[in-house]
Amino acid sequence: MLKSKHNLISLCFLIVLLVMLGSCQRGDAFSGVEPLTESSSVKWSPELKGLGPWINSTPFTLENQKGKVVLIDFWTYTCINCIRTLPYLNDWHSKYSDDGLVILGIHAPEFEFEKLAKNVQDSVRRLGIKYAIAQDNNMITWDAFNNRYWPAKYIIDKNGKVRYQHFGEGSYGETESIIRALLTDAGYDVSDIGFSYGLQENDTAGGTYNKNQTRELYAGTRRNYTSNPFHPPYIGNSEYFEHREGRVWKKETDFLDPSNHEEGRIYINGLWSKQEESLRHARDTIDNSDYISLKFSATEVNAVFGSSGEVYDVLVTLNGISLKPSQKGDDIVFDERGVSFIRVDRSDMFNLVRLKDFQTGELKLSSKSSDFEIFSFTFGSKLDTGS
Repeated sequence: MLKSKHNLISLCFLIVLLVMLGSCQRGDAFSGVEPLTESSSVKWSPELKGLGPWINSTPFTLENQKGKVVLIDFWTYTCINCIRTLPYLNDWHSKYSDDGLVILGIHAPEFEFEKLAKNVQDSVRRLGIKYAIAQDNNMITWDAFNNRYWPAKYIIDKNGKVRYQHFGEGSYGETESIIRALLTDAGYDVSDIGFSYGLQENDTAGGTYNKNQTRELYAGTRRNYTSNPFHPPYIGNSEYFEHREGRVWKKETDFLDPSNHEEGRIYINGLWSKQEESLRHARDTIDNSDYISLKFSATEVNAVFGSSGEVYDVLVTLNGISLKPSQKGDDIVFDERGVSFIRVDRSDMFNLVRLKDFQTGELKLSSKSSDFEIFSFTFGSKLDTGS
């Protein structure tokens, strides 16, 4: 599900969002949407502020893009929901950039390491992004738009007014329809450019995802120590929360796996350091007795790992054994014995598990290295059709 900067409002917004998404699954026409009609929801776009460095472009303002159509995409490179939208953005950039469309991906970081220019530049290259990217490390433009979500898209017309916004994945057919209509209104002829019917085949946001999919899980104290009536803590070990407001609180804790695991909680065994954004392995070991385990329900599992520059391996097992080739995520590799693992050489999101059907399983991650650092887990439940 889409990420929220403010968890306290996430559940309420989610209910509204699901209703909105259910009404936005359209074909190649507007089907009742009238983006060119002035209404109280149409507003002047705020100007871009506090951005840089820029990638794939020299800096520009929205003022000097007047006469064109601008699509603003708030994203961050470890967000799986953002990554899933990139093929659509690249497609629109390829088709419409010569006919008045300007796409600007505003990289608004969720974790501190996502503020590093080299990390963002490497991710843009690795993900094959061709349109302009600008870093918003202090969330200044994010706040100017009063934005709360990754990903979030705002489409601005030739006069500088926001005419459409969409949060999360999906509604690609509707979004492209808005782009085409606003380009036509700006005087560009897109009649010879084909609509992306192939992209529309998966033009849903949530409808093909299982409602029992495990929620996003965070490992750091910032999310776990914040009181939230809508979500229980993400960590399942009681010692993680002991003395959290007292003088005897310790960053390093020797955890004992309680063995009885609830679905959707992270369980820890061994010596770990409780960081604000992450859990970091606090010692080098000669075996894999220190680990992180979780029970999940999904077809796909992703994890955000940190790297301080040293490459390390993380052993990955599912239900107590190595992954089968049919279960492996894109970033899993196997050694000569068939043992499944991840080689962490950068701070990034890694795809661990990809299953053919929705199921509940027990995932365990372990490493001998004290560089092992975990930030979060995300999940998917869209079935792999083999296409």
